[in-house]
Amino acid sequence: MFTRLFYPAIFCFILSSCSMNMFYYFPDKNPVEASPVATEHYIEFREGKKIHGLFFKKENPIATVFILHGNAGSLTGWQSVSEMFWDEGYQSFIIDYPEFGNSDGKAKHNQVIESSQKAFDYFLSLPEVEGTKKIVLGFSLGGNLALKVAAENQDKIDALVVEGAFTNYRDIGIASVPKILRFAPWLLLGNKFKGEELIRDFKKPLLVVHSSEDEIIPYKMGEEIYKNAGSIRKELWTIKGLHLQGFGLHPAEYFYKIRNLIVD
Repeated sequence: MFTRLFYPAIFCFILSSCSMNMFYYFPDKNPVEASPVATEHYIEFREGKKIHGLFFKKENPIATVFILHGNAGSLTGWQSVSEMFWDEGYQSFIIDYPEFGNSDGKAKHNQVIESSQKAFDYFLSLPEVEGTKKIVLGFSLGGNLALKVAAENQDKIDALVVEGAFTNYRDIGIASVPKILRFAPWLLLGNKFKGEELIRDFKKPLLVVHSSEDEIIPYKMGEEIYKNAGSIRKELWTIKGLHLQGFGLHPAEYFYKIRNLIVD
């Protein structure tokens, strides 16, 4: 009995202490071919290191959306979200994290967090973005990043949307391993930041989208983000289906709810 428990625990220790970035990030490193309606941008986040972004410009946009995608894939697939917004009258800016697609660097917490803020600063500097209403939108891991970006820059945005977001790195690590091994993430995983705490001071309109059937990010994390948010205008939209299926299953309602966030 001891042997059956000992080796998984050691494995979890090694994974947690040495290779935890591999647990969180699953980058598609293949070159990205941009949509014909997008312009490509490369943002330096460290000396000699740049991440890749796509800007989908729209004349007289309803709003401009800054998009942070999930922990897998690349802009090859994720740019389809921007294309949906473009079709609905929005313009958007979406990035790949370090080591994803055409981006430099390594998919590590510090680099991903740092590059997200640098990309947001770059997004704000675009002449086409100035004077438009601005929405931050994050999916899954990108939702956790969006909590930080939005909370620390709320005077520069008009609304925040997160779908399938987790609260913090330690909590999702604990939720992702068998109960008998949950001591390892609890002991060994640190938190670069806690989204559920940052959101307490957030006052802008907020939409939290989460499936009650989500088997990747527990629904209770969406509930916690919603309950902790300091926003007066906030909504927890509970959907059904797999992780990050909101746009796939309910596109019309999704865009209706986003539009209502920025209506004065």
